[in-house]
Amino acid sequence: MPLQTINVPIAGHFAKGGIKSLKIGDWAVGTPTGAVGANHGCTITASSGEVTIDFEKETAKLTVSTVQEKGLAMSTCSIEAYVPALSVANREALQTLVGVGCYGIVEFWDGYSVVLGWDAILGTEAGTSDFALFLESIEMDSGAALNDQNGATLKLTAVQGEVPRTSL
Repeated sequence: MPLQTINVPIAGHFAKGGIKSLKIGDWAVGTPTGAVGANHGCTITASSGEVTIDFEKETAKLTVSTVQEKGLAMSTCSIEAYVPALSVANREALQTLVGVGCYGIVEFWDGYSVVLGWDAILGTEAGTSDFALFLESIEMDSGAALNDQNGATLKLTAVQGEVPRTSL
């Protein structure tokens, strides 16, 4: 069914966008619950090693690009974020997630949240699919100018068989 109309309230023209926080966990210890009703939602039971990173406004974004080829639609979900003051605890926790298939729970500034690294098409349980959320890179910067902050740029990517589900 094609989109007919997308209504944007007047207040929406001046709203600040971006990601407010990101929770990242290892699928080896996290559990998906699955689809919930018609709202295309999903619940993740948190893992013990879950990392939560809070972002300043307009410093983190999620891009979802869906391409259909020969009947299979694939969505590439990419998060690019700058963390101006990455804590030692978060830096060490992120280091443990390098090369690990993860899930991500993205909360936006408007209160909406989605789950990355899990979908009902390519895998329904932890460990059954290589299509999880992966921490692609961490680039740390000490800053050169007086007003620069020490921080890190993170890039995370997931390839999914559907667009991200709402986090419930």
